[in-house]
Amino acid sequence: MMKFSKAGLLVAGLMMTTAAFGGATEGKAMFDEAKCIECHNTSDFANSKKVHSFKQLEDRVQACQLNSDAGWFDEDVTDVADYLNQDFYKFKK
Repeated sequence: MMKFSKAGLLVAGLMMTTAAFGGATEGKAMFDEAKCIECHNTSDFANSKKVHSFKQLEDRVQACQLNSDAGWFDEDVTDVADYLNQDFYKFKK
């Protein structure tokens, strides 16, 4: 049986928390850098009736990045979707 120290469990917990919110932090930076707010405003996200799941949100972010030629990788699209989900949509993943 494996034994875990309290410090080890704390470090593991912090790493998981950073991973969960690191995507949203990176996504916010990419959202800002791509100047997404030039086409959208926060009420577009807060009052959206077109997006009903995290998958739909990712699909919309993917479409926007293709239209704007942002050149994001799939992980980047997910990070931006994580940011929008964290701040506006609150979908379960």
